[in-house]
Amino acid sequence: MKHLLNFIFLILCCFLSGAAAAQPQENIEYKADGIYVNQITVAELEEMYRLYGYKDYIYMRDWVYPPIFLTRLPSDFAQIPDPQKRNKLFLQILGPLTLKLSDELIAERITVWEIGEQFKKSHNLSPEQEQLLDKMAEKYDVFTRLKGERRYAYILRELMLRVNKVAPSLLMAVAAIESNWGTARPATEGNSLYRELLWYSDEPGLTPQDETEDKSYKYKIFPSLLDSMRSYTHKLNSGVNYHQLRFLRAEIESRDKPVLGRALANAMIFDTNLPNFAGLLDYTITFYELTNFDEASLGDIDWLDAKLEKNR
Repeated sequence: MKHLLNFIFLILCCFLSGAAAAQPQENIEYKADGIYVNQITVAELEEMYRLYGYKDYIYMRDWVYPPIFLTRLPSDFAQIPDPQKRNKLFLQILGPLTLKLSDELIAERITVWEIGEQFKKSHNLSPEQEQLLDKMAEKYDVFTRLKGERRYAYILRELMLRVNKVAPSLLMAVAAIESNWGTARPATEGNSLYRELLWYSDEPGLTPQDETEDKSYKYKIFPSLLDSMRSYTHKLNSGVNYHQLRFLRAEIESRDKPVLGRALANAMIFDTNLPNFAGLLDYTITFYELTNFDEASLGDIDWLDAKLEKNR
């Protein structure tokens, strides 16, 4: 009941401003793991952030961030006149999404690790575990012609290299650069933060405008910003061009050090044709203090309730 009352209060705070609020229950969903926002304006989002104490992403107490997940950018986001304000709001929006994605990947990694620990002891897997590892090997592009025990030892070793979170600061900086801070057409119309492409495909996508006469590719369209992040992170964790990034990440973790986005920036040289991309990533991460997110965490529902009670 407490959560329901908080949800009703939030709806009233966000939508009693005189703005159009048709079917607000469909625009904001209060779920077990956080608040999902499907449609909102900049002013409404800023008020929501105020209620939950998320006024500045750089100075969060204990580096805990609110689980507020936007499906898409605010409808009037591109019309924000102040570029610095727009950029910081863009990062506020992306931060919790990167932390949610990190939690998803860590949970998947723990599953692989637990199977691997059992395999080290027994040198055997159940049929269900073999099936799961085969599916994950396919998902992460792990291929081997080995058979039996050697096969699964190799798959487990490769999956532990690939199934892992990517530093949130890196994901945020790349998204900022590739989407022109959320104002590029792929981001505004297709939730595509990384300008991922479809080549020679009948799958729905955004046809480039005023860029080229080449009709062989389109920009991918995603159901949500988080889906765009999942797709791009999967490319980093499985693509052949990112072995160096994965190896560097594993080396840093082997020394019990946090994997920060700046440390991975130089491994991104194959990611784009933009000149000095690694330097641009390093600058963006540093200037906007994005490493705060690399060791941060998401609050839970009780944390949200406490913040709301304090700030309303």
